[in-house]
Amino acid sequence: MYELSRDHFYKAASLLKNGHSHPEVQSILENNNPGWIFTDRVDSTRTALVWSKGMKGFYLIGDETNDAFTDNLDDFIRTSIAPRMRELGMNYFEVSGHHDQWNLNSLFAARKLHLWDQIVYVPSNSEACTEKLSSDGYFRTIDLRSEEWRNQNFLNREFVYAHIDRFWETQEDFYNKGYGYAAIEGSTIIGVCYSSFVTKETHAIGIETDPQHHKRGVGTYLASLVVKEIARNGFSSYWDCSQSNEASNKLALRLGFQQVHQYKCAGFAL
Repeated sequence: MYELSRDHFYKAASLLKNGHSHPEVQSILENNNPGWIFTDRVDSTRTALVWSKGMKGFYLIGDETNDAFTDNLDDFIRTSIAPRMRELGMNYFEVSGHHDQWNLNSLFAARKLHLWDQIVYVPSNSEACTEKLSSDGYFRTIDLRSEEWRNQNFLNREFVYAHIDRFWETQEDFYNKGYGYAAIEGSTIIGVCYSSFVTKETHAIGIETDPQHHKRGVGTYLASLVVKEIARNGFSSYWDCSQSNEASNKLALRLGFQQVHQYKCAGFAL
């Protein structure tokens, strides 16, 4: 296995041609979001393992029949990947295939796997999220790219920064490439929605609302602002959540999104 340097990530781009359009992966290859890439070869790569810092998980891309890669993958994870993850405070390996031909059960047959499904949504048409939503006046919103956000003090700015720092190399990268809004009650941040991954065409959406303010329309209102901002700037929105996350699935549908894909993930302890 070889680890590509960031200036060589483009060498794995051809491996994305015959799979689902995962912006979580493509954004790394385009050097918009941070990650690692391990390949079977430095040049003329057939198969690769991509780690996403934001997802804290891995993606398998390329030729699933490449025995030179797959036969050595589990040992490579044990000897090379696991120690690096532990240094980052992680002891759980999560992975999905870029296309449906990746058989995770077979590939990790020696592991005790936890399996689940992820659901992907995109806006159903150009009119998605155009309805007028209300914050009911109990909170206000602030554009995370604005000078107001940068210059104003809030009691818990780390609520937002924790998300930006997880998905982006630097906060400036986010301000230059992403979009986002926070919900403010008084001087306290109670919710945030933002671009988590960015490609040449697509922005994946991340969102979190303070549990004390769930079911009060905070997430719906913030997401509608971000989706509109993404569309106004000529990009497409992308929503990915676990099938078991009932609230996130309902929110995507409420925003006028439609399901376009479903894929398998697997996880195991290191």
